[in-house]
Amino acid sequence: MCTLIRWIGTLVVALFLCWPTFPQETNHYSRFGDAKWYARQLQSLREEVAKVDADARALAEARKSGKGVTDAVALDQEPEGVTSEGQLEVLKKRRVLLLRKIDLLEEQARLNAIVPGELRTEYGPEEPTTPGKQKLGREVKELENSLAQEKEHLEHARKEADLLRRNQKLKTQQESSNPEPPSRRDKPSELMGIGTLLVEKEDEVAQAERRVAYLEDRLEDLRRNSPAESAVETDAVAAEPSSDADKSDEKSEAYWRKLFAAVDYKISTAQTELDILQRELNVGLIQYDRNPATAMKESVTRKEINEHRQAIEDKKKEIAELKRQRDELEDTLRHAGGPAGWAR
Repeated sequence: MCTLIRWIGTLVVALFLCWPTFPQETNHYSRFGDAKWYARQLQSLREEVAKVDADARALAEARKSGKGVTDAVALDQEPEGVTSEGQLEVLKKRRVLLLRKIDLLEEQARLNAIVPGELRTEYGPEEPTTPGKQKLGREVKELENSLAQEKEHLEHARKEADLLRRNQKLKTQQESSNPEPPSRRDKPSELMGIGTLLVEKEDEVAQAERRVAYLEDRLEDLRRNSPAESAVETDAVAAEPSSDADKSDEKSEAYWRKLFAAVDYKISTAQTELDILQRELNVGLIQYDRNPATAMKESVTRKEINEHRQAIEDKKKEIAELKRQRDELEDTLRHAGGPAGWAR
């Protein structure tokens, strides 16, 4: 029995000595646990509140002294609130929204165990990390590429959501002005379909925003916690774009299809916006704003109508330029000996 006990004890000691030791898990970066991130967000919001307060004080002083402001409608200007009273109301609403954002951020910081004193610290603008200050590895470069693609996707999704909202507003105005009741119309309402698409697009925007935030945090985490790579490996990674350029020079099918897809997307989006601009102009020509002060100004200055006409002309020029770029791209593809099908 004593021999067995000694054998078990020896085995336990041997296992303890030979047991592998694992490094402590690195604390991964997250903006929601970063006091500096909260402080910078709050600092920006507080600066906006201070600006709103300054504008409100200046407007109130001008109303008291009677200098610089009246309750008359300025036909050569386009203030957001039309009259001084309306401008004050707009500033009050803006201030309430800003304070609500500040409260939400402070509450979020409290839930993430951020010390309140750190939120009042003022930081300068965050300096971007450059390859000269830190050698970027392969994973960091891949994350940077993914982040750039996701930001482009987010920009496209926001633009498409904005166009859907404008189209929805136009369709609503069109249907509300139709004297025939919905039950007697030949076609079902398009508003339901537009509303469904808008909900899906807004959800896509929200997902893209979360993805961008995740990639930004992951990139910051790698820059903070990844060990510096050797110069040989860094040089090898830095040389990879040239190899990609060589592949581009080979004029592969994927390379050309990507170029044509990008310009085709820009043309399609611009044409959609042109259609909405033209419809908005048509509505503006026959329908005045419900606000009588704004309607009176539009009847005299036609400011919004003129702006829409200018925007339409600019958009037509943009579409013509994009089509010219596509034609040049087709010529380049033909001279490179690529099949015409790659342009479709």
